[in-house]
Amino acid sequence: MEAKFLSRSSIYKGDYDCLFRTPKNEMRSNLHYHDFYEIVVYLGNAGIFKINGKEYLIRRGDIALINMFDPHTLIYNKNTYYERFSISIDPNLLLSFNTAQSNLLDIFSKDSRNYPIFHVEGKCFDKYLRILEQYRDQKPAHGKDIFEKALIHQLASYLFSDCYDGIHFDNTDSRHVSMIAKLVDYINNHLSEDLSLGVLAQEVSYSEYYICRIFKKVMNYTLTNYIVEKRIAQAAHYLTGDMTINKAAEKVGFNNYSYFYKTFKRYMGMNPAEYKEQHTQANNN
Repeated sequence: MEAKFLSRSSIYKGDYDCLFRTPKNEMRSNLHYHDFYEIVVYLGNAGIFKINGKEYLIRRGDIALINMFDPHTLIYNKNTYYERFSISIDPNLLLSFNTAQSNLLDIFSKDSRNYPIFHVEGKCFDKYLRILEQYRDQKPAHGKDIFEKALIHQLASYLFSDCYDGIHFDNTDSRHVSMIAKLVDYINNHLSEDLSLGVLAQEVSYSEYYICRIFKKVMNYTLTNYIVEKRIAQAAHYLTGDMTINKAAEKVGFNNYSYFYKTFKRYMGMNPAEYKEQHTQANNN
């Protein structure tokens, strides 16, 4: 099964999102990947979690750490109740939590024995549950985002304490991820504009060759493919609403409709008109 790119814009706005999920509001996506980090705390036996070609039977107390561009999906039992708490976090926000002593990238390393699933129970699990209870029940009237980010920050500190196993990103690797985070952020905010390699290289003050090589090395994915898939995913998001096909193409940087048509069909499996009609019918039902 080929993994599909899932655009950040279809998941959350801003630099993070937190959500409790059950079989009633579970995502209907198949194998997918995305340009943000994800942390999932499982509060029940949710099914089978697939990531990077491996399968994990999920039980209460499991915590999943999902790196950018890692193909994954949850195969859940619709007839079995469970809860999971999912945190989608922008790479720049994750990096902002780092200190000279603690680098959260370490726990997202594929070389870590605790990646991508580790298990906690007893008092260790209880401290995560207390954070989730605060998130669910104690929202302030003002400063909600500050409150939620403080809880995410605290949860991240617990994760680092419980998961860190000595595998350490060196300063060079951290700078690479920081550069990629800046590229991802710029691309997300300038989809309708010129995203040539020259423009991107100038934005992060490196050469075109360097940004392409490092993006491929760290993400195992090419920068040019990411730009195209991001544009198509955003266009698809626009087409689920009232926007016309031509306007959607224009807003994501396609000036040639024929090229947009062919590219959309190649990535989405149907042309833009078919996609829009399908979602119009679904919205009307």
